[in-house]
Amino acid sequence: MERGDNTRRASHEIEREDYVSTGDIYIDDDPDIPLFNSIREMIDDLPPISNDCCIFRVPKRIRETNEKAYTPQVVSIGPLHHGEEHLQEMERHKPRYLQSFLNHTDRVNLESCIRVVKEWEERSRSYYEESSELDSDEFVKMILLDSSFIIEVMWRFLFNHTPGESMDYLDRQIRINDLCNDVILIENQLPFFVLEGLFNLAFPAISVSTQPEYSFLMLSIIYFAFFGIVRDIKQSFSSREVKHFVDLLRLCHLPSSLRSAPSNSVNYVPIRNARTLRDAGIKFKKGPSNCLLDIRHVMTRLEIPQLILSNWTEPLLRNLTVLEQFYYPYDSYFIDYIHFMDSLIDTAKDADILIQSGIFENYIGDSTTVAALFNNFPNEVSLWGPNYYFCGISEKLNQYCSDRSNKWKMTFKRDYFSTPWRSASTSAAVILIGLTIIQTICSILSSMQ
Repeated sequence: MERGDNTRRASHEIEREDYVSTGDIYIDDDPDIPLFNSIREMIDDLPPISNDCCIFRVPKRIRETNEKAYTPQVVSIGPLHHGEEHLQEMERHKPRYLQSFLNHTDRVNLESCIRVVKEWEERSRSYYEESSELDSDEFVKMILLDSSFIIEVMWRFLFNHTPGESMDYLDRQIRINDLCNDVILIENQLPFFVLEGLFNLAFPAISVSTQPEYSFLMLSIIYFAFFGIVRDIKQSFSSREVKHFVDLLRLCHLPSSLRSAPSNSVNYVPIRNARTLRDAGIKFKKGPSNCLLDIRHVMTRLEIPQLILSNWTEPLLRNLTVLEQFYYPYDSYFIDYIHFMDSLIDTAKDADILIQSGIFENYIGDSTTVAALFNNFPNEVSLWGPNYYFCGISEKLNQYCSDRSNKWKMTFKRDYFSTPWRSASTSAAVILIGLTIIQTICSILSSMQ
């Protein structure tokens, strides 16, 4: 009997192997079969991973450090915050903005807009890491309303609105500022190709290649430049490179000299804080570039481009670093910038040095607030050490500080020549000592004769 049982068991295992390898569902009394079916169904229902995926939900551990920096306050753009109660007031205004958008030209109507957005639906969904529960019609409706709203807001803001047409809800400056803050959040984005495509439908006469200054890409850059979020409106990239507004802002701030390919020899190098560097003889100067990342070490000077610290600064930096963590982990310029500045700023006294040198134009509070802005970041953003952008500068600064002669020269200069009075006193003392030595020598020579 035992031999027969073993034979049947072996036969049973062979059959199980067949159905597992072919993916067929094998039905018998084995209690593992429901589990197998459940897991197989779960695997089969997995959506494909898209290379376009670039709009993410901020992880809880990061969001908890500053909830407001990642959460829209006025308007929901895209599916991640769609339908939230505190954003419903703006939803009532979006149809009016769609109506105004449709009135710009006879070449676009509601039917054509719906048709093209439906054509873009699958690609649009692929931009979001989190699958939307909205069905096809609701998703297309949401994309169309949100896109036309953004386009119309930018158009009115830059070129004024049609005579006799009220800007209603957004007529108040505080809401315009809040809206600008909401459209730079990584969770509150639309695919840029949708915005640009609809803009080109409504404004075909000014979106042609012969007038690139009126492209949607340039209008977006000018819009953000008005709020000081972009410092240089020169366009050095094409719209095909832009994923969404946060990605656009990152492209606008990339350094003039990009990093080389990743190398294991390019590691993260922390530097001394601003006070220590100053005591060693380093002078801080506002750099000539409009790009935040164009930091230079020239002789005894550390040139850092000016950063305007305003209500947009922290949300912008936080959302840029989230984008880099998820989408540009090996090309994280802003994460590197945050760690460089954190090394430089330990306390409010370090922040004061950068404020006094013009590197920071501060509108967010005292120097303690400025220091806290950078000191909180390193706990939240992961640094890819083997490709640290500021490695070369950091190594030169550390080498300069390690040279004791530089510190001695700086100490001597600080103690004896830091003010005109000290310089005069030191010079007088040196002259007096010199005259005394000369007199002593003359006396000795005279006595020897």
